[in-house]
Amino acid sequence: MISSFSHKISRMSSFKRISIIIALFIMYDIFIIKQPLKFIYDIIGGRYFVNYLLSVITLIFFILFIDLLFKGKFFSKLLAVLLVFIPLGIQTAHYSFYNAPLTAYGIRFFFSEPMLTTQLGFENINYFKTTLFILFSFFIIYLFLPKKKDLIFRKSKMIFYSILYIPLVILCGVNWYLILDYQHSMVSVYAALPETARSLYFKKLKADKPTISLSPTTKKLPNILWIVGESVAKSHMSLYGYQRNTTPNLDKMRDEGILIPFQNVVSIGPHTLISVPYMLVGKQNIDPFGTIYSAPNIFDYAKARNYDTAFISAQDLRWKNFDQLTGNGLVDYYRSGPDFSTNVSVSKGADDIKVLDKSILPHLSEMRSPFLLIAHMDGSHYPYNIHSEKEYKKYFPENSPNGTNAYDNTIVYSDVYLNRLIEAARKKDPDIWIFYTTDHGQNVALAQNKNASHEEKKQDFDSNYKDKNIDNSEAKNNNKDESNSIFSAWTNKIKQVFEEKDKNDDESKVIFNQGYSKDIIHNAFFVIPPDHYLEQIKNQANSPIAQSDIFATILQLMEVVKPVAKIDGLSLLETIPENRFRISTGFVVTNDNVPEAEVFFPDLSSLFVDFSRNSVSISKEKKVIQLSDASQEIQDLFVEKNRKIN
Repeated sequence: MISSFSHKISRMSSFKRISIIIALFIMYDIFIIKQPLKFIYDIIGGRYFVNYLLSVITLIFFILFIDLLFKGKFFSKLLAVLLVFIPLGIQTAHYSFYNAPLTAYGIRFFFSEPMLTTQLGFENINYFKTTLFILFSFFIIYLFLPKKKDLIFRKSKMIFYSILYIPLVILCGVNWYLILDYQHSMVSVYAALPETARSLYFKKLKADKPTISLSPTTKKLPNILWIVGESVAKSHMSLYGYQRNTTPNLDKMRDEGILIPFQNVVSIGPHTLISVPYMLVGKQNIDPFGTIYSAPNIFDYAKARNYDTAFISAQDLRWKNFDQLTGNGLVDYYRSGPDFSTNVSVSKGADDIKVLDKSILPHLSEMRSPFLLIAHMDGSHYPYNIHSEKEYKKYFPENSPNGTNAYDNTIVYSDVYLNRLIEAARKKDPDIWIFYTTDHGQNVALAQNKNASHEEKKQDFDSNYKDKNIDNSEAKNNNKDESNSIFSAWTNKIKQVFEEKDKNDDESKVIFNQGYSKDIIHNAFFVIPPDHYLEQIKNQANSPIAQSDIFATILQLMEVVKPVAKIDGLSLLETIPENRFRISTGFVVTNDNVPEAEVFFPDLSSLFVDFSRNSVSISKEKKVIQLSDASQEIQDLFVEKNRKIN
């Protein structure tokens, strides 16, 4: 039987043999390394499918290259064995213990602690999977060993396959959309190498970060929940007077006096990549030289004060190296969008309620005091219609993905999320500090009619039509022309209702988060403090506030007397100057240094600064001047590393 099988293998064409090897590697990955049922569930996700497909294509070129190595002499064959079975063995062991692939962190840990890593590996060995790995390895080697020597064009083929394989595996490791967890385990080992280089690069950038000495205290420090929304327009929240009842839960908290909405808050920038990382380091100014990389973030200070820390995001944070700036590798508990969904992208993260139920609430219940939890929402990013679940939608129709109805439904959905999270946090600790800010807003048309929902519109129409029939019943009996008039009124009313619907479903006037208009930069922001701080915080509700002020306030709550690096925020527990300038900008390294900034006065009038032209546009006076001709007060705002930008 064995000789018969060996005979069949020897007569098999090279194409068929390689196809079998590739198929076996895929089957081993699915059934031995990963969990087959979970794989079937995950592969349905669009992002997982793209990742796995690309990694299989990469695997094919790798196998073709290895096959040519096996056709060489002894050392060539030995190299092939090492290139295949060392990474495969590592992944078999790593998945059996961690249920996750080897990462850049794992590689760095091995080279820093090789003996400890080896010891841990032997202590946690899975004998069943190890046996399967050994049997699989021998069988694959047997298939690889050539039955006929065919060395024609061997070197040129090896170069060709290398040229195809190496860029693909680098792409798998460095592209933000491509995630190691979603790839074939053999490919993900090699893809982790460029990821390791990326992490070492950022480690070098952070080399100048000042150290914060551990300074625990016997005092009871407060628990803190910081919620970061996504693309929430203040003007679309009933909390701020919007005619539609989009935030009933927040409205109730405001009316009960526990939630304080702030009226005059300016965002750090018009994009997530600007606002979120910079609010975590307390900076709100231009940063063309990348001081953010050497700036301690809020978790550095929290850990120094012995806080239990967590950062949980519904979004994918790998794009533009976002993850390196949000506490990954520093916080005690770190989760992001791909941990909850295999279909996340820049435009759509994991579902907020799903993240809340699967991660935030369970982890919140287990956190020890004092703790700092930052929850980063999927929120109201465009396309709006996919950012709220059907059972929570309130405004119809929703045919346009970016119409007013679709957008307002995301606000309703966020209100449900916020209510549940705030309720759970206050139940755990009634004296917890809760901060909320959106990263930036959106420029979306307001609803055209007072009636909020489709059902309300329908009831309003039915009532009006009924009254119209009663008022004109006598005229209808006496005059046919009047009857025609009634019919015209009826059809006009239908037309009016549907026109209103169309306006609220229209996306033609939507301007996504570009520029520095009030709907984009004038942000939703509220605080729920302990009861004994209510009056103090209420007094700041109309002050000129900046997003970075949350950072400064938290430092004061943690009793950090002197930050080790300069921050731009001011504590809400201190007096905020009435004449304060605030800056919103794209001139930061995380935004590719778009050379512009908007300077906001306390009344939200502003100056636009174009650094590429060294000009200042004054909105009130409708004129443009040179930056050098602006007041010294304005020029002094833009000082970075003791250097003026001019």
